[in-house]
Amino acid sequence: MKSLSELPRRVESARNALITYIHDNGLKSGDRLPPYARLRSEFGFGSQTIAAAVDSLCNLGMLEVRDKVGLFVADPNGGHLTGRTVAVAIRKLAGSAYAATLAGFIQKRLNEENCRCLTFFQTTDPEESPFPALSEFPGLEQAVFEHRCDGIITLCQFATADQQRLENSGIPCCFIGDDDHESMPLGVVIEVKRFIRDAQEALKKSGCSKIIQLCASREQLLLRGGTLPALVGSSYSGGVGIARQLLSMPPEERPDGIVSDDDTIVSGMLSELISSQLPQVLYLPRIATIIHTELQEKYPSDRMILFQQDIEKYAALAVELLLDVLRGGNPVPKQLSYRFEPVE
Repeated sequence: MKSLSELPRRVESARNALITYIHDNGLKSGDRLPPYARLRSEFGFGSQTIAAAVDSLCNLGMLEVRDKVGLFVADPNGGHLTGRTVAVAIRKLAGSAYAATLAGFIQKRLNEENCRCLTFFQTTDPEESPFPALSEFPGLEQAVFEHRCDGIITLCQFATADQQRLENSGIPCCFIGDDDHESMPLGVVIEVKRFIRDAQEALKKSGCSKIIQLCASREQLLLRGGTLPALVGSSYSGGVGIARQLLSMPPEERPDGIVSDDDTIVSGMLSELISSQLPQVLYLPRIATIIHTELQEKYPSDRMILFQQDIEKYAALAVELLLDVLRGGNPVPKQLSYRFEPVE
């Protein structure tokens, strides 16, 4: 039996249309669907595409073809999770290949589990609104309180009042994010604080003695509670600004080691450091940072200490955690930890 991700794109779309039709019309086991000709006309697909989509749903136990009678619903929740709808709340994606990649892998994994995915994007600045309200994701609040979704995966923590509203609604919410602060009871916690400690030790072993860390904001720095001196700058442009600060320091005061979990900041900083000193680059600190398995960043420096981050892995962990709750197999919310591994 083919999973959703293995079906041709048009068949996948037709299958989604059929599932949506069944759920939107509240069809139950034994209810009859319209004739094939009407399905073709309503959904805009050809005969072969509709037939393949119907065959797929028959294999999942959702539909049943009765010879010379018609097409019937066998089980509206065939395939156990078919028809589940999961909302995904995503931080504003500007300049973040990481966030876009993570969102894509969550969507892919949900599709493989035969779930519908509703995606909602934060419209406010994440730096100014680190704990957003549901209303900052247009359409999400309405989807939740009209119960148009069975669960939520969020890439940020919601405001305390809205977390309580979600809990009262009975819709489980799974968080994926850093261990900067107390996380939600269900989720995958990415061990950034441990990475900072591990990266600092790796820099010391390489001979660095003046080590600093980079943070996207003062608030993030306070949440991480680190002991290293820090420079603050958000996104690529923030990295450029940090490079200029470093170059403005007297040479003897410049750090020889830098820790950062943000590849975008590191890219901006390295680009400015190198281009500003050409044709002879006299100052280039050793940097401990992240490389994503899927993105395979290329840094213009041979003085890197890299730790690997597998985005697809923890996207899959989060989806499995949420679906386990929806299946009823894990009634007690739990957290899983994800640790960065050094690249040998």
